[in-house]
Amino acid sequence: MHRMLLAAASAVLLSGAAAQAQNAALVEVADSVVLQPWNKTVDAIEDAKVLKSGDGVELGEVKEVLGSDAKTPVALVVDFDGATTGFTGSKVIPLDRFTPDGARLTLTTSAVEVASFPNYRD
Repeated sequence: MHRMLLAAASAVLLSGAAAQAQNAALVEVADSVVLQPWNKTVDAIEDAKVLKSGDGVELGEVKEVLGSDAKTPVALVVDFDGATTGFTGSKVIPLDRFTPDGARLTLTTSAVEVASFPNYRD
């Protein structure tokens, strides 16, 4: 009986942890945080132009840098220019989908994948 109660309690605790992990919200990262390996601060990345990989067409610009906490960046919010991209509004896109190009960033992912990323809501 003791083992059954312990197993049931463990299952409840584990399922609660999984639910918390799924509901973890991203937060704005502080302007002074440096994004590695780019060696650029959040402040320098915000408002950067975002270009399409391959042809360099301007897709939009970075509106926010988001992270798991205020010091750990994991994603950028890109505000898309619907006239040139077909996308409107803002999407949350993981950092590893970008490469720096001077003061601009190149988005290195397909339109299909961009469509699958979550919309950003203030």
